Amino acid sequence: MHKCIYNKFLAATVTIVITSLASSFQAVSQTGTVFVDDALTVATADSLSLSDTLPCFANLGPFCSPIRGRVLSHFGPRRSRFHAGTDIFLHHGDSVRAAFTGIVTKATRYYGYGLLVILNHGSGVETYYAHLSKILVHPGDTVPVGTIIGLGGQTGRATGPHLHFEFRLNHIAYNSESLFDFRRQLVLTDSIPHTDSIPAYNNRLFANKIDNQELYYTIQKNDTLYTLARHYGTSVNSICAINSITPNSILKIGQKLKVK
Repeated sequence: MHKCIYNKFLAATVTIVITSLASSFQAVSQTGTVFVDDALTVATADSLSLSDTLPCFANLGPFCSPIRGRVLSHFGPRRSRFHAGTDIFLHHGDSVRAAFTGIVTKATRYYGYGLLVILNHGSGVETYYAHLSKILVHPGDTVPVGTIIGLGGQTGRATGPHLHFEFRLNHIAYNSESLFDFRRQLVLTDSIPHTDSIPAYNNRLFANKIDNQELYYTIQKNDTLYTLARHYGTSVNSICAINSITPNSILKIGQKLKVK
């Protein structure tokens, strides 16, 4: 287990200049909110100094728990579909932070994910932050580890406020609870899993495994590319790429698609 001292926490620095006219303002509330240029929302509690010691993970550098809370729902099969991430409890409006330094590749509303931010960290690693109530970054932004990228919520398919967090390697979802302890902000391993070590979760009602570890799916009534991607822990773009189709392609009952 490797540790590193992250002496200069690179979260966005906000300088607030307040000119006193009749009276002065003092940001002392731990729950209040300061708005800066309508582009960045910083909870005053987050302006307090954070620990300058962050654990390191593989070659991605320091790790910051996106939200330090208890896990509500785990990665893995969920009834007739697959839950490709980890659901972590938060309150509406809580700050959600970048787990690693990365580049924003998506920051928008996206189907059941609701308001979603995706960060690319290099080495084929991406992290997803879903069900946000507000997004504070834009595609193309480079965000340091620990940067507040959004505020917690329950947009999209969510029954209550929580963060849906995904760790993906080469577009394949991996069980992040085997890598990190979110509540205690700990790294549980010092290496990125190899793609071939990622468990293939097959549902006998939907999938047939073909030679060479390729996984195919037979389209049934009401299936969509989105539900397939969520079920098998992959992405719509990945399914489209390996099947030479587009996200707008019409799916026919009985049609076979390669999902992995």
